[in-house]
Amino acid sequence: MKSIVDSFLIWWLRSGRYQWSRLHRRLFERRYLTTSLPTTSSLEEIEAALRQVKWTMDGPLHLYDCISYPQVTWATKKDDCDGFASLAAELLRRWDSRCFPVLLTVILRPVRKSHTVCVFTAPQRGLCFFDNASLRCENYQSYGKIATTISEHANRLVCWDVRNPFSLERLEFHVP
Repeated sequence: MKSIVDSFLIWWLRSGRYQWSRLHRRLFERRYLTTSLPTTSSLEEIEAALRQVKWTMDGPLHLYDCISYPQVTWATKKDDCDGFASLAAELLRRWDSRCFPVLLTVILRPVRKSHTVCVFTAPQRGLCFFDNASLRCENYQSYGKIATTISEHANRLVCWDVRNPFSLERLEFHVP
């Protein structure tokens, strides 16, 4: 039986988070859209660019959690895992459109362990992901395997999804 908190978290990931992200982008982030992003020509250069960004925690109770435009993350040089994933996706898209980057978010208990990464198809490597500024390529065969890997140090996996990083359109949603 799901708790009230779990039900809220499932709703949040299924729709609330992305509605809030779209609204936050429209109201507060448009001015950053003209920010130039770094030009990269390899996965190593993308990783080096991400290392220039400082990880910061979401606001109190995750009330300010949203997926920012990649230009916001680059301009401010700080963000949480969502910002890293969004920036990685945009840099990957510009480097090689065949990477097909997606955002994979896992909601975990405790909630503070929840995480978003940028998963992509690497040339000659299969599925890889950027975990904040760290590139992880370990022969992953599915998004589900990556979600399981991310949830290893949590008490419980509540749900996970896969989103288009540019439109935030849902591609997959899972409740174990």
